[in-house]
Amino acid sequence: MGYGAAGPLPESGGTELDRLRRTVASYFPVYESRLGPQSVMFAVRTDPATLADKFDRLRQELWTQGYIPVLRRESGEEFVEVVKKPKTGRTRLWINALLIAATFATTGIAGALIWETYAGGMNLTGPDFLNGEVYFALPVMAILGLHELAHFLVARRRHMDASLPYFLPFPPPILPFGTLGAFISIREPFPDKKALFDIGVSGPLVGFATSIPIAIAGLYLSVHAPVLPASYCGPSVLGTDYGQLLIGTPLFWAFLSLFVPTGIVSLSPLALAGWVGIFVTAINLLPAGQLDGGHVFRALFGDRTRYVSYGVVLLLFGLGLVYGYTGWWLFAILILLTGPRHPPPLNDLTPLSTPRYAVGALALAVLITGFVVVPISYPLGSVSLTNTGWSPVAHPPPGATIGANYSATLVNGDPDTHGYELTASVTNVSVLGANNSSVYLTGSALTSWANTSTWRFVWPNGTALTGTGATFSLPPTNYVTVKGIDSKTHTVPIFIEYLNSASALTVTITLSVSQLCAVQGGSTSASIQAVFS
Repeated sequence: MGYGAAGPLPESGGTELDRLRRTVASYFPVYESRLGPQSVMFAVRTDPATLADKFDRLRQELWTQGYIPVLRRESGEEFVEVVKKPKTGRTRLWINALLIAATFATTGIAGALIWETYAGGMNLTGPDFLNGEVYFALPVMAILGLHELAHFLVARRRHMDASLPYFLPFPPPILPFGTLGAFISIREPFPDKKALFDIGVSGPLVGFATSIPIAIAGLYLSVHAPVLPASYCGPSVLGTDYGQLLIGTPLFWAFLSLFVPTGIVSLSPLALAGWVGIFVTAINLLPAGQLDGGHVFRALFGDRTRYVSYGVVLLLFGLGLVYGYTGWWLFAILILLTGPRHPPPLNDLTPLSTPRYAVGALALAVLITGFVVVPISYPLGSVSLTNTGWSPVAHPPPGATIGANYSATLVNGDPDTHGYELTASVTNVSVLGANNSSVYLTGSALTSWANTSTWRFVWPNGTALTGTGATFSLPPTNYVTVKGIDSKTHTVPIFIEYLNSASALTVTITLSVSQLCAVQGGSTSASIQAVFS
């Protein structure tokens, strides 16, 4: 890839061209010059031991003169190609400041909603916003800021022109966490593989290291989270239910959780900030295009990484298709728009040292252990009832003509704990008619018969609730709590004793459950029928 789009060089014989030759010759012996329409190439002799240092000093000198050198090897010869430096705009620090303020605002709003969910509130108040800033916005901004600051400082150390961080606000709940991240602008080509690698890897490693203590402290707070009832659904904004939000579990997150006691009720905003840092670091290390991982792996493996970059784009589209997380499609499109093929550094000849390959292996480990296929999701509302069976009441009480014990199993297939309301009703009755035939009751006859029903719900702990009538619903305060599918107790047995003073051949009872909190998709209710005879 060339760098000569800024315009033609001075014509042959000009003093400017002679000055360029003298500048290059002060670092490398020049034995031939070739003038092109947008560049000039000087055939040079180099010493591998001093090549990297001399070329970097040449780059810095030519940059001040308005030029960029590119080191090339063709047909066994080495050339320094000089092109004009492209024009860059003025630095506008007010834009950086405005974006920082806006991102503090959007992440603060997201933090307030997350804090309210954590604390069990329903209406946003001043303390919610304050806690949201302290426990979510500030740590997220610290992770992103230190990540980009590491890029900036390493770039400046290599005497490269780099901007201060640009933060990217995004209003919640469109993005639940209130930001798209941050970036810095490198205003000149990378001088060599070493700079490309060091700048690319520094941000992720610093961001990851910052995320770890934040995540550990957040997990500790989560252990002491307020115990919220299953009837608490959390705030919902424009269709985004913060109380139902599920996050994926990267391998490194699972590792950190080993050091925290089980029984976490809900993640604190601080823990969620640490999770955001770990995950954002991982996706930044994807070996594609202009991502940090694109810098790192281009420096390690050269132009061959372009095939990996296209593979990452295909992988993201595939993940979005298979797992239904459309965020991967947007990310893949972003990679395509910014260019999936990483341009080479100016000096693409000097190899990296062995320690940098070791650091590259560490970056790969961060990518693998921090990545998760579905980062954000919502419960599908997977609930079902299993008909366990019925048996006659051994000794019906006086006046009871019909007596039966019925049992069923309520199954919660969601990762979250849910509360369920239960309703049982008589839906069909057959009695002995003329000529000993079976007649099904309808209308007022069915209602009159069903109204003489007596119900008794018995919980596994022995607590019983009784009621009468054609339909019996548990009071709202007596909903059934069932843990998530990851728990051994994600099923709950239900026992019903049914009595009726009227006679019948068969009685059909319908048992229904309804989830207390709505979900984004799927079903939140289920019902089964049982026939007694």
